[in-house]
Amino acid sequence: MFFITALISLINAKEYAAYAIGMVILTLGEMLVNPAIPALVSETTPRNESGCYQSLVSMTGNFAKAIGPFLGGVLIENSSYNVLFLSAIMLLILSLGIFRVARKRLVAERI
Repeated sequence: MFFITALISLINAKEYAAYAIGMVILTLGEMLVNPAIPALVSETTPRNESGCYQSLVSMTGNFAKAIGPFLGGVLIENSSYNVLFLSAIMLLILSLGIFRVARKRLVAERI
């Protein structure tokens, strides 16, 4: 939710202070999410396959960091920053929905 809030605030940022506030919210989101991802992977995978899944998560994150700026630049060149932010918001909402469905299935399997 921090990421979505930050991107929404950045769409409307016309002054430096608004941009700074959006970046602070984004940074808070990263501080909360980044340590939680390896813990979640460790918690939800079999012990003997945990290393494999941890490496897949790490590779996925690194791939996104490698290809993201390129795709973002192409999107900005062909449209605008608002389209980039709206696309990111839609992807975040989609991933949040997928995460919630997967979490419900994991909880149901444990019961």
